[in-house]
Amino acid sequence: MKTKNVWRLYPLMILIGIFIYFYFIGKDNRTKFYESKINEKVIDSSDWQKRTIEYYLENGLSINITVLDSIDLKVGDSISKKTNTNEFKTYRKNTLGNYEYYNKYNLE
Repeated sequence: MKTKNVWRLYPLMILIGIFIYFYFIGKDNRTKFYESKINEKVIDSSDWQKRTIEYYLENGLSINITVLDSIDLKVGDSISKKTNTNEFKTYRKNTLGNYEYYNKYNLE
């Protein structure tokens, strides 16, 4: 009888494990983003989570932005960021194909 009750906990343990995995992956990505100096282009984006949009940079890092944030990024934008900060500048191509300053954002 008691072994049946233990088996009922496995789905809950799996869900908790998945949550912990994604938490630490996200924390690691946020730490790398904070510590990195970045001068990269946004090469792709994904909204598979539906409440956040993940923008992928050329160097392998990504930026997660919630739908509620007022950050306007597009694939092809250029990101410039100093080390040890969450503040970054975006540059967007103008009609002549040259990058020009677009906006400054802070992910804190």
